Amino acid sequence: MGIRPGDPDHRRLLKARLARLEKRNEQALAHREMIRKLRNTKNIWFRRDTAQQAELEQKHAQLRELNLNNHAQKRELNVNNSESDLENVGTVSICGRPTMMGTASDLALLQNFEETDTCPGANSNKLLLLQGQDQRLFGRTGNNLIEFLHALQYARDHDVQLGIVSNSWSFEMLLKMWMSVKDDDWEVQFEEAFCVKIFNSQDETETQGYELLFPELTVTEDFTKQLFLYQSERSLVEYIGHQAQYLQTLFRNYNTGVGTTESGEPVRDMCSGVKALFGDNKNAIYSVIHSRSLEEAGKTLLGRISKFSGCDPEAALHMTPDYVKSILEPLGLLDYPIVLITDGQDFAVVQRLLNDPEIAPKLRLVSEEATWIGGDFTVAVMANAFIGNPASTFSGFIAKSRLALGFGQSYLFRAKNENGEWVNTCGDTCIYDKRIMGPMS
Repeated sequence: MGIRPGDPDHRRLLKARLARLEKRNEQALAHREMIRKLRNTKNIWFRRDTAQQAELEQKHAQLRELNLNNHAQKRELNVNNSESDLENVGTVSICGRPTMMGTASDLALLQNFEETDTCPGANSNKLLLLQGQDQRLFGRTGNNLIEFLHALQYARDHDVQLGIVSNSWSFEMLLKMWMSVKDDDWEVQFEEAFCVKIFNSQDETETQGYELLFPELTVTEDFTKQLFLYQSERSLVEYIGHQAQYLQTLFRNYNTGVGTTESGEPVRDMCSGVKALFGDNKNAIYSVIHSRSLEEAGKTLLGRISKFSGCDPEAALHMTPDYVKSILEPLGLLDYPIVLITDGQDFAVVQRLLNDPEIAPKLRLVSEEATWIGGDFTVAVMANAFIGNPASTFSGFIAKSRLALGFGQSYLFRAKNENGEWVNTCGDTCIYDKRIMGPMS
């Protein structure tokens, strides 16, 4: 179980745990280089389409109301503690907690989104190939997930075939968390799920007559950077539609500790964090704070995002008790566990939360043996509310996943109004908006 207020020396144990996180934290050179590049980029930050954003937010508000009704149905069915009854509601569950996938109200903002059920590149010999095992990619896991999702989007936008070499960086990253190898036909399942082709080597692509895109990008870091910086010309509704479908596919196939990666490494359980915190309680109510300082470059990047989202240029970095309580108190979540996920770079954030008499008793960390990036993702994605930093690709992936699974209550864009009250300045769909997020969208 996680560290609890009732444990002896709770504050000391929590501080010690976070101090170890801080000490272990490595310098992210590739990430800092990415931030410096973004700082000098002039043409990717545009004002958002206010009218379109308002329409999307109205649709998502309808979804949240449907969410509440649907969850009320499930709570009533839970009285009988029947899994079959839950299935009758039509939802897909993750770690035993219901999502909105598979329901009539599945992502209501996509009611105007239509896409032919065909794979891109079926009649093209052009191939976007994900390959390479270089240790240095363009950024860390949050970036690499964006790079994979952008590759899928590029193939869709340009009607080309997406290929993946079986021992590439993309499989090394993805299969640790989703779609583990469980049987001999896993490659076929993966190809069908994402409309891709799997190759054993680049030579195999040549024998099949494919023409490689971006052949000049022979260094994996350069190629993944190109993917990261890609921005689709699709409308916001279409873009969210595609990206949400890709994320739903991943989470329909989350790892449970069964199977291996492509290289044969055993996979971990994506539910490890949820289980460590709440055991078998599938109805636990909790919130998650993701504290990510992004070193000094974080202020610059968040400042850019604030110009076009209206959010405070520093609040998501500092995560002050006042800021956190302005979100959780109206939701009634101050009475429930508050799980902290942190990179340990800014211990002042933790100290402030520990010194607050309302937050400190509810603060939780996942136990050290259960915390890992996949488990942390799932804890945050399945929370009743999520508070994150829009300048962090880790927070961004969580917020995108929550929207794809039909959840609201992701708080990344906040500022004080003229009365000094914290309010949302941009809704859940802003995390996908390239006019606000640039290549992080």
